[in-house]
Amino acid sequence: MIFVTGDIHGDYDSLSERDLGKLKKGDTLMITGDFGFVWDNSNKEKSNLKKLAKKKFDILFVEGAHENFDLLKEYQEVELYQGKAYQIERNIYCLKRGEIYSIEGKTVFALGGGLPPYEDEPTHTPPSMPTDDELKYAVDNIQSHRRLVDLIITHEAPASVKRMIDRNATVNDLNIFLDTVMKNTRYGKWYFGALHRDRAVSDSLVCVFEEVHKV
Repeated sequence: MIFVTGDIHGDYDSLSERDLGKLKKGDTLMITGDFGFVWDNSNKEKSNLKKLAKKKFDILFVEGAHENFDLLKEYQEVELYQGKAYQIERNIYCLKRGEIYSIEGKTVFALGGGLPPYEDEPTHTPPSMPTDDELKYAVDNIQSHRRLVDLIITHEAPASVKRMIDRNATVNDLNIFLDTVMKNTRYGKWYFGALHRDRAVSDSLVCVFEEVHKV
């Protein structure tokens, strides 16, 4: 089975406190960004990754707004579920932006990245945001699947959905792009985590943080 939860920010205790007891061997836990266990390569971080590597299920995450993006790209790129990903540990993978994976018979579109809050808008595209090439790759992938996927996993939310949850929320270019994806793609479920809330906007759109959802 596929399960989804929200941001961890490298906090092993936070992950341990979530309702993960229902996950069995062969299951998949997907995290909607800000995984945070690849940050400074410290001994504590290495120890936490080793503990996560002993889990009986796979851990797949999209990038959030707060990651060590340079360090993530130092990991080996491997084939995974008919797509590509960076392998962090035996069972831990960072999903590439714009890929579509085939997991347990479901097509899963993944697009990590986001924009941390700034006092002033950045003058250039930060590494936390998808590049134009990555967004084009995402669009091409969706079109190659006839604009139909079972599951969408992102960090950011579509702009209209973000404002629906928080009318004062800052909207960035990625939110606007995801609005276009939402309007032009048929999907079963869409999970996103940047807003740090547990709230179902509709039957198909879910803002996730600490809860663990069975897909």
